[in-house]
Amino acid sequence: MDDKLTRRDFLESAPALVGAVAALSGAGVSHAGSVSASDKLAILGGTPVRQNPFPETWPIYDQKEEQALLEVLHSRDWCSLRGHWVYDFEKTFADAMGSERSVLSNGGTTALRASLFCAGVGAGDEVITTPNTFIATINTITNWHALPVFVDIDPDTGSIDADRIEAAITEHTKAILPVHLNGFPVHIRRVMAVAEKHGIPVIEDACQSVFAAVGGKKVGTFGDLGCFSFQEWKSLVAGEGGAIIGADGELMRRCAAFVNNGRDPKGDLEGYPFPGSNHRMTEFQAAVLTKQYERFVDQDAKRQENGRYLEAELGKIPGLSPRKRYEPETRFTYVWFEINYDRDYLEGVPAERFAEALRAEGMPFMGGPRRYGDACHREGMLEEHLKTGGFQKAFSAARLKAYRESLSFPVTEGHTESTTEVLEMDSKIPLLGPRADIEGIVEAFRKVARNASALL
Repeated sequence: MDDKLTRRDFLESAPALVGAVAALSGAGVSHAGSVSASDKLAILGGTPVRQNPFPETWPIYDQKEEQALLEVLHSRDWCSLRGHWVYDFEKTFADAMGSERSVLSNGGTTALRASLFCAGVGAGDEVITTPNTFIATINTITNWHALPVFVDIDPDTGSIDADRIEAAITEHTKAILPVHLNGFPVHIRRVMAVAEKHGIPVIEDACQSVFAAVGGKKVGTFGDLGCFSFQEWKSLVAGEGGAIIGADGELMRRCAAFVNNGRDPKGDLEGYPFPGSNHRMTEFQAAVLTKQYERFVDQDAKRQENGRYLEAELGKIPGLSPRKRYEPETRFTYVWFEINYDRDYLEGVPAERFAEALRAEGMPFMGGPRRYGDACHREGMLEEHLKTGGFQKAFSAARLKAYRESLSFPVTEGHTESTTEVLEMDSKIPLLGPRADIEGIVEAFRKVARNASALL
């Protein structure tokens, strides 16, 4: 960390920093004129940097969404088979992602389900993925009576460790399913190099990462198929909803057919020529999604501006550093903003305690060791699947026994020594605000860091 300020340098510069920030003004941010008055931590009885809490207003909507919903309602064309909203947005999304085609579904989970099936995953197969993901990723594999073969994660990011993937490949490997969590791309070029070497298809779970990119290329467009979610906790939302993108015309034809009960989307074949299910998005969802996308484009630009600025400014504080990027030209989408925290530079104060002090200053942050989801390999659903008749028929007893014995992942389970923790913004709203709000966050961090010893 030679390029960073030492703690002594930081403390010696504190008066100038306080004076500079005190000159700023902005709604909801309060800066006292006296260093002594403004520097007492709010958690210890001082005045908070921000006295008005950030609003909890997500998802954001207005009359545009209301009017679109009413238009669908009055049309009585509520199903995509008679409407236009779904098919119109498929074109919009494909263009926005730089993809040949997109297919909408009623959820990110069903987008993954359709993609796995159309890529040929079935009973007795193996799909390489990460244990650090939402359980839906795993359910979409096991529901096809295939084994999720877990690869441990990179301790610096929580993403699948791409350098471990090759060792997990067997004769049964049918696909690789990397997960871009929270708008942070995995080491996707390394994943693709391994997949191409072995001729294995890649299905990107980019459900949480619309517009994240590496080298100017959006995630979801590297693999054979990319899947996205528009569930309301994401950045582009419709309550529920999903999308598949891809460049292979025949593969995308199969995906579109699967989502729509097996109908041929090209119309060349009559009846129901392909396997399928009903995973169609409704016109109501697509109407909301269309208007939300218009809003999302502006929100994404604001997240980029504020997220990058916040990373740069917080990175000047000893003990704080931006999340690791696998390549310099990596575009985070800051669905959840986070910053690495090393307590060794901050008087040994745990990240959880530092975050508590930030919350007292009016800033919505959580802190602690880097969280690795629910560790999906430990979930009861996995053993329940392995005990079913379908798995018993698809896999030998010896193979299932060996699989159970392999379910140990030291990094995911937190069995590694590291002083690095993480601070995570517990709200989507601050990054959508004006620069004054972001300056307030920066000052709160500086204030708590200057007074870290008082938190012990």
